[in-house]
Amino acid sequence: TLREREVLSLIADGLSNKEIAAALQISTETVKHHISMVLQKLKVKDRAQATTEAIKRGILAIRDQG
Repeated sequence: TLREREVLSLIADGLSNKEIAAALQISTETVKHHISMVLQKLKVKDRAQATTEAIKRGILAIRDQG
């Protein structure tokens, strides 16, 4: 979903669940649910793997931080 992609993008930016919740104005429990769904859909076990898999699949692009 669009919200799952937003959460995934913020994960890739290194935000914590609490920071993601604040940024999206949702509860941390809702963030946890979205993350769970992302991990399940990408068939990965953690946030780092989700980020890597999303980049490989073209869901996320690598951004220049400079």
